[in-house]
Amino acid sequence: MRGRSGVRHAVGMAEPRTEHTVEWVRESVTMALYMSLSLLAVLVALPSGSTAEAEHLAWTVLLTAIGLLLAHQVAFRLSSRMVNQGLLDEESLSLIGAQTAGGLAVAFVAAAPVWALGSSGVRMSEFLLISFVAATGYRSVRGAPSSRTKALVYTAGLVLVMIAVVALKVVVGH
Repeated sequence: MRGRSGVRHAVGMAEPRTEHTVEWVRESVTMALYMSLSLLAVLVALPSGSTAEAEHLAWTVLLTAIGLLLAHQVAFRLSSRMVNQGLLDEESLSLIGAQTAGGLAVAFVAAAPVWALGSSGVRMSEFLLISFVAATGYRSVRGAPSSRTKALVYTAGLVLVMIAVVALKVVVGH
């Protein structure tokens, strides 16, 4: 569906105000998805039945997320300077803000259950991260002219792939 601005957007979403707004949302969601998948890998890598204190586990998750976010920031700044003749323009700085917002939100959502519940909160964090990716997958398919059934099948496939990755990690023993 095309709005007055000519920018394609999902049915049911408010019409984007500008092309930059669309890009800002895309960068934020992309970073949130990237962080969700990366932190899911970190959580799976934690030793099963870990006796480490909840605070230690939560800090591991949060600091890993911040490290990933900082690494992405460096890469984005370098690539932005490369294409903008050495400058970080206002648009690039805004997109860095979007990436930071998306990444930090997921980092805190992943760490909070571990802080609150200790090592048993790791499973809750994994569930929340998988749920976010699945919900985003469902929404992305439903945003196009697609049936609810097609969106559910796509989402189920996405969740199965994530579960397969987790299962493979468990089989490998890391």
